[in-house]
Amino acid sequence: MRIISFAWTTPALLARQKSVTRRDWKYDYAKTFKAGENLQAWNKNPRLKHYPRFMARKVGEIQLREDPYLEPLAEVPLADWVEEGFEYLQSHGYKIDGIAPIDLWNGWKISDESRWVNRFEIVSLEG
Repeated sequence: MRIISFAWTTPALLARQKSVTRRDWKYDYAKTFKAGENLQAWNKNPRLKHYPRFMARKVGEIQLREDPYLEPLAEVPLADWVEEGFEYLQSHGYKIDGIAPIDLWNGWKISDESRWVNRFEIVSLEG
């Protein structure tokens, strides 16, 4: 089973306050993911060398609700503020790579970049 890491947004996932994630993937890679596919959810990517291996751990499993699709960041729907887990993270004082969630969100709204949208259901979470 393939993995997807949630890194900075892991607290929202573990609180069941996240059901979408956006990724900067290459087209060919993004198109290999399909609706109904189950993925292991990790707090960090265990394949990245700059994390000590013990810091990366599986935190659960998710299932994609639909095939990933490319969307301009400036067109992210307002409902995704909650679905991305940003409302939860903001209200609990978390940062995303050192940035307040509201500042990241506002940056998206003026961005000319696009990201692959992955909508999912949480299948299970691990303690």
